[in-house]
Amino acid sequence: MTILHFNLPASQHATLHVYDVQGRLVRTLIDEVRPAGAGEARWDGLDQSGQGVASGTYFARLTSGAQTSVKTLTLVR
Repeated sequence: MTILHFNLPASQHATLHVYDVQGRLVRTLIDEVRPAGAGEARWDGLDQSGQGVASGTYFARLTSGAQTSVKTLTLVR
């Protein structure tokens, strides 16, 4: 499991998606209005259907308002 930390400048709708290296959506961690300030989301290495994903590189993309941030994640099983 990994914890993704982020900071939102204002209360707004935010999405946090995890993608594989081919750009396919693996899991949606956040899709809701979040308050301004620090926040976090946990990813347990599972996809949308609850299946474990393979070891490899993944990308977490946080979008809030007009801002987008991408972080690289490496999953080792």
